[in-house]
Amino acid sequence: MYAKCIILMLILSISSRSHTQLLLEDSCSINICSFNLYLLGGVANKYKEVSNQYKDAQYIRTESSYQTPDRIVNCASLLAQGDFSIIVLQEVLDGVRGDSAVADLTASLNRMSLKGYKWFTSERIGKGMRMESMAFIYDSLRIELQKIEGENSALIACAESRNRKYVQTQWKSGDFDFTVISCHFAWNDSDYFRRQADYKELNNILHNPMEYSIDPDVIVLGDFNRFGGNFNAKQKEYGIQQIAYDSKLFRSPHIACFDSTLIQLPEVTDNPKIEYPQFHSTTVSNNTMVYDTFWITSDVFEEFELEKCQWNVDYGVMIYDEPNGNFYIEGLEKLTQKELKYKYSDHRPIWMRFSTCSGELDQ
Repeated sequence: MYAKCIILMLILSISSRSHTQLLLEDSCSINICSFNLYLLGGVANKYKEVSNQYKDAQYIRTESSYQTPDRIVNCASLLAQGDFSIIVLQEVLDGVRGDSAVADLTASLNRMSLKGYKWFTSERIGKGMRMESMAFIYDSLRIELQKIEGENSALIACAESRNRKYVQTQWKSGDFDFTVISCHFAWNDSDYFRRQADYKELNNILHNPMEYSIDPDVIVLGDFNRFGGNFNAKQKEYGIQQIAYDSKLFRSPHIACFDSTLIQLPEVTDNPKIEYPQFHSTTVSNNTMVYDTFWITSDVFEEFELEKCQWNVDYGVMIYDEPNGNFYIEGLEKLTQKELKYKYSDHRPIWMRFSTCSGELDQ
């Protein structure tokens, strides 16, 4: 009887996740995720109380502040389905509030998966809506974090001092040594020079990766606010128009699948050949913008062969808020964008899968 109950529970579990596509790693691959998680550490009241206690040891927290906020559990449940070896988070509040939220998220992920997740946050990168850092959650059973001059990460700055810095990290899994640079580019409708400064720096990273890393295998990921805001495209005021695209030097699969030039089509709907444009959008907004993406340099082409890779298998967007989406969560389509933002985020996680068994160690 007990065995029958277990089988019934498994059937119900599979049925309830019928719209969900699990991104299972194997012994020769890793999945890497990038997620702009709206004001992580700045939404739940718990982290304000944690900060108050940090500042004043006599501060008495409420009983509820010792529980994991629903939003953290929601996001952990979503991300756990991705079987990710690295999860990179943008828009993390700098300091104890963000750190506490990342710690809760990591603990929840470890309860929901068989991973050995560890985490760290970067130094302060600058101000968006609040002072921000970036977080890295990684499966210590599958991947090795390699120090940069004794530190977990290093910062990279563009020529515009008001813009947020980028965070550089180094990793090894199998025979794949690589650098990950996480970015959260400026959104500024009044000063397109700030937007251009970030993209000029990105262009240099992609054309000259060895200036930024000891390894030519470079993955740049994050929120690039591609074609965000209102600028003059004919005068090339958009930051993305500063990219000198050369497919032999670098690629961005999430963009290339609808815009082979990377710099011409603002929205996925601008390509009539895409059957479901909303399933490529990286935000929960009523548009089909691709703000979040990965950029990979040519030395990574061996670990990600675009011509052999499949959308929604080897790379894609976690569509959790749209019926028939690959990670659809029932009922979320009924929420407003603001409600979604506070229950999950205003962005969607994106991912790529990379081979770790090419047969040769990177030089």
